[in-house]
Amino acid sequence: MKKIEAIIQPGLRDKVVAAIKKHGVGGVTIHHVQGQGKQDPPLVGQYYNRDMIICVVDDPKLDDVLDSIANVACTGTKGDGKVFVTAVSDALDICSKKRGTTSI
Repeated sequence: MKKIEAIIQPGLRDKVVAAIKKHGVGGVTIHHVQGQGKQDPPLVGQYYNRDMIICVVDDPKLDDVLDSIANVACTGTKGDGKVFVTAVSDALDICSKKRGTTSI
């Protein structure tokens, strides 16, 4: 399993979530975040608003989900965002007690 954290332009949130869901991803978590990129940051103390979409996917779906995120979230301008992928060793659904890929 892999955890995907996609930082994207706020106006594209619903389109990106829809693209992720087309691959059978069960759920997503969305955070409203602020930050600065390494190039041309805003003035000190000022940050750009972005949305972060977090989801966990089975390994075979990873490339398709990443491609979908990139296709939908790319506007061709600087500041479109980043996607980070990390390994998830286990997961637990609290109520059903299912673990691993069956919990996602």
